[in-house]
Amino acid sequence: MRVALDFFHNEEDAEDAVQDVLVKMWKREWKPDDDIKALAVRATKNQCVSMARKQRLRQSIPLEEGAHRCLSQEETDQAILTREQSMMIELAISTLTHSEQRIVRMKHDKGLDAEQIAIITGIKLNSVRSMLSMARKKLIKKLEL
Repeated sequence: MRVALDFFHNEEDAEDAVQDVLVKMWKREWKPDDDIKALAVRATKNQCVSMARKQRLRQSIPLEEGAHRCLSQEETDQAILTREQSMMIELAISTLTHSEQRIVRMKHDKGLDAEQIAIITGIKLNSVRSMLSMARKKLIKKLEL
């Protein structure tokens, strides 16, 4: 236990190491001339090193993942601004009437043109264009505030 405590400076990890060593030693067949104390000390040191390596591996992250985490402050700020703008636009769209929301989403989210929207909704082409124009004006007014 002393060897493991000197290595980890943590009673919980030291107890885990000692327990693992005791289990391994218990399973081993001993010869009368084996120095059990020396083998226990060596096995405990080896177990501590092994456990420390495993702990470091769990704490490390893959290089690719680390590169994604290391965004510059400017990139992070830009990502936050983009997310806030998206939320503001979504909030503004939610203030439109149901039919205006549907048409705006078809136009901008799905990339459909006015003719396709007219066919899908059954609304006349000129009405679709008019509704899109009015919806855009409302959105601009909402987003200017």
